[in-house]
Amino acid sequence: MKNLYQTVMNDAHGAAYLPQMILRDALIPELLGEDKGAIGYWAGKSLARRFPIGNPTDAAIFFEQVGFGTLTLNKQTAQMTQWQLSGDPVRLRLKTIGDADFTLEAGFLAEMMAQQLGVVTEAELVETGRKLKDHAVTFAVYTDPEDVIPEYDAPEPLKLVKPAEATDEPEK
Repeated sequence: MKNLYQTVMNDAHGAAYLPQMILRDALIPELLGEDKGAIGYWAGKSLARRFPIGNPTDAAIFFEQVGFGTLTLNKQTAQMTQWQLSGDPVRLRLKTIGDADFTLEAGFLAEMMAQQLGVVTEAELVETGRKLKDHAVTFAVYTDPEDVIPEYDAPEPLKLVKPAEATDEPEK
């Protein structure tokens, strides 16, 4: 790992992401060791169950709000949905961490789509084109329309506070 602190703090947009990166890319891998990828994927699925997202637009807003980056829906078929994640947090993690792990986001996307579609899903990181490899990652979420989740009951989607709705006044 390159010097995380120096790289992040010397980046014009890095300071805001330092706390997340210290926890995610320095502490958690040390605590979890070789299991970090599997546990990260499971944790992403767990987060998606706690924060159910109802549609791709809300997914993009939520990913930005929690500091994962800019999420874009690239393409969707009956059996596969491709997402791209980019932005400063992704660029910094790819720059700082040689083997940056995005299993948390993959797990989140898999569970989010399972909730939306009511079918079993799995997500994986796929090869990103040469032009994007330093500042974006791509996920493929695979669905099987025939593999319906038994007795599935879709969760109530999280009511997002959208950027234009945010105010300085506290809730009553």
